[in-house]
Amino acid sequence: MKLWITMFVVMVIIVVGGLYLENSILKTTNQISHTLNTIKDAVRNDQWSQALQSLDGLTERWSKLKETWSPFIHNHDLQTFTLHLARLKAYMETAERGSALAEITNLELQLIEIQQQEILSLKNVL
Repeated sequence: MKLWITMFVVMVIIVVGGLYLENSILKTTNQISHTLNTIKDAVRNDQWSQALQSLDGLTERWSKLKETWSPFIHNHDLQTFTLHLARLKAYMETAERGSALAEITNLELQLIEIQQQEILSLKNVL
């Protein structure tokens, strides 16, 4: 009987932990998406200093998140997002509007991919 109770408790901890992690990732990716929209608006309005300031904040936050998420999310996805952030910064420093907007779109697509991989669904389980 003790074995069944222990197994049940472990299963509950795993499920609750997974749901918490999923909720945390979704909440954070939504916040990052909002920041990217702010940066996109600043780039479109030629407010490069404001856009760079927002990007620096996002880059700093991402470096912390990357360490936290690395056990749970594929490192390739994390490195790809980091690469796009670096490219975006380079484009913004040279005020290349088209290239910067394209990189922001790449970042948004990468966030969607991370969200879809981490959402608990039958497709992801099987």
